[in-house]
Amino acid sequence: MKRLIYYLLLGLLVVSCDKDDSLSSADRNVVSEDGSIPFEELLILVNIKTTDSTYLVVKSVDSVSIYINNYYWTQINSQTLDTSKVDKQLVGNKYITDNKINYLIIANQDIEQPDYNTAGEFAQYLNAAYELKPGEYACLIESFQITFNDNSTKTYYPFEYTTFKVEQNLRSAFVGEIEIKID
Repeated sequence: MKRLIYYLLLGLLVVSCDKDDSLSSADRNVVSEDGSIPFEELLILVNIKTTDSTYLVVKSVDSVSIYINNYYWTQINSQTLDTSKVDKQLVGNKYITDNKINYLIIANQDIEQPDYNTAGEFAQYLNAAYELKPGEYACLIESFQITFNDNSTKTYYPFEYTTFKVEQNLRSAFVGEIEIKID
């Protein structure tokens, strides 16, 4: 009987100590003086135009570095496309097409999440979050990487800016369609 009580107490202790302090990306609301802002992501459409006015065909645009008003937001890949259905021509080690292809980027803010052992570590997490209140912002695509047919990669630095608007009580903002020219 004493063993049963011992195991029950030990089980309660383990269950009460096992808590998950990490926040999922869906629960990462920024705390501000105004309460909780449920803003989570930016939606961007990117198309890549070559010097001969055609568009590059790749499965995804990789390692896209995004800054908002000169604050680092994230580095992320675009959503993968099935390019087998695209009417394209092989030129060198890359495919091109006459039709515009948009690559969707869903960009959540990239914040390193500490273990939250102290109040200071939680404060560090909150200080790393760049709060986007309703209003106008500038979005910079600093760089991105393309993987070609021969598995070679090239990093481009377009430094393309566009503006977008964050609306009150919305979960995401559509930044717009950005055309990036490469050689």
